[in-house]
Amino acid sequence: MRGRFPCTFEMACHVLYLVEVLGLTQTEAALVVGLNVGSVNHVVHRRRHPGAYPVPIPM
Repeated sequence: MRGRFPCTFEMACHVLYLVEVLGLTQTEAALVVGLNVGSVNHVVHRRRHPGAYPVPIPM
């Protein structure tokens, strides 16, 4: 499925929270939200969802 990006805006916000606020590695954040590391990397470096902001994951 080339060209498909499974990360929603909401997921991107959660990824940024995990990496920027909690200090998790990209690999750890990927495991928590269920994405691959490449997708997390795109979000962290603002290549995907550049308007995303850190939001805690609801418990």
